[in-house]
Amino acid sequence: MSKSKKNFITLAALLVLTIALIVAYFVISNQQEQQALAAELETAENPPPVSTVRLTEFTEEDLLRATFTSADESFTVQRYVNPLGETSWIYADNFDILLDQNIVRQMLRDVFMLTATDTLMEEVDNPQEFGIGNVTATGFFADGSQTTILLGNLTPDHSRFFAMVEGDSALYLLNTFSGNRLLQQLNDLIDMTLPFVNTMQLLHIYIAERDREPLEFIATGTEEEILDMINQFGATTLTMIYPFPDRDLTMTNFDMFVLQGFANFTPAEVYELFPTTSDLQRLGFANPSLEFIMQDANGGFHIIFGDNHDDEYIYMKYADRPHIFLAPRADMASLLGVNPFNFIERFVALLNITEVEGVTITSQTRGNYDITINNFQDENERDQIAPTVNGQEVVDSDFRRAYQSMIGITIEQEVGLQESLPTAADVTIVYHMLNGEDVTVEFFAYDANFYLIRQNGLPVQFVTSRLAMNVMFDTLGNLL
Repeated sequence: MSKSKKNFITLAALLVLTIALIVAYFVISNQQEQQALAAELETAENPPPVSTVRLTEFTEEDLLRATFTSADESFTVQRYVNPLGETSWIYADNFDILLDQNIVRQMLRDVFMLTATDTLMEEVDNPQEFGIGNVTATGFFADGSQTTILLGNLTPDHSRFFAMVEGDSALYLLNTFSGNRLLQQLNDLIDMTLPFVNTMQLLHIYIAERDREPLEFIATGTEEEILDMINQFGATTLTMIYPFPDRDLTMTNFDMFVLQGFANFTPAEVYELFPTTSDLQRLGFANPSLEFIMQDANGGFHIIFGDNHDDEYIYMKYADRPHIFLAPRADMASLLGVNPFNFIERFVALLNITEVEGVTITSQTRGNYDITINNFQDENERDQIAPTVNGQEVVDSDFRRAYQSMIGITIEQEVGLQESLPTAADVTIVYHMLNGEDVTVEFFAYDANFYLIRQNGLPVQFVTSRLAMNVMFDTLGNLL
């Protein structure tokens, strides 16, 4: 082989080796980059654990009570087990104060199971430099032991709190969530939630606005009858007892005109935890601006409003709790100036035709009508009528329209108690009931547009439209 050919082969081999080395370099580099990227992603998704120190290690069942002390106050909450075996936390000095159980339990968790994020130093010479002891929380446990947490200041970067445990010389760091919870005062723990009321099963409604007549409704019937109604229909019937007795409440309208505007109501903050009699008088509770009661079979609420605090808030309290709240005025506005005609049953005499034997109508100007309904059941046991008017048989469907015009007469407005009436009624309608006493409704001239209404001799305070009366007589006249 010639020397030149041998040199060519050598150069070619070196070139191939160089290319192979270059390819290997890029492959290895790429693999290293991929491995580094994977490690970086794994670290981001699974960061290394933070060094933590468990300062207390109990369960809520171990804790009997806890005392929280600061420069402003000291208070104790304790475990309470009711006759049903249900556990709650109560303010030890006054059981009438209701505590928000969620907030209290979060605060107590930092007593029976507290974890520091780090140990700043194993032994601290001057704890006061870190504000240690400004706030303390002491837990008393079922095994007879107790632990006191000493909370200090925020760290300079405000990211954590300094803390110690009584009997331990080490200085720890707490996360801000735990520190801020331990800083809470009794005011922060007060339950401000409006108790739930089932509006379909109401037993009592009371609305009394200052300088206005109160409104009051109660469920009708005995306790057993009310329970039967709830079981059968899932709802109660409320009847007004003041100011217009025996007027049924139309719940859908009451919800629309009153409750929907009140649906988001909740106190904004505690104004005075333990008001004196003088405080109550000064803030308007001696003569409340409004009282509102709603009760169902399981309880309810009784709210009392005082005077306005400012343009935005009003003083309020629950009747069964001592403290005073500030509440948004806008959220209780639907309770002011309530017009009962928006939601009371307004029919003058809404009587089922199957319960009426006959009707007698007398009028000085429109003539008299003697009506017999003649209720009976057909061969399929369905209710039927064979009506006569002034002795003349009339068509069933036509008579039903006329009867609807009688019972469809409604109260239009309240005009105040009428002390004197005309000597004779313009129109008198007497419903003769199949069972029970007659229902008598008399209409007296009031003005060109209205008649005064007297029902079964009760005081007169309502009017109805003359137009409704004209419709009734026109419909009756068309029967004959």
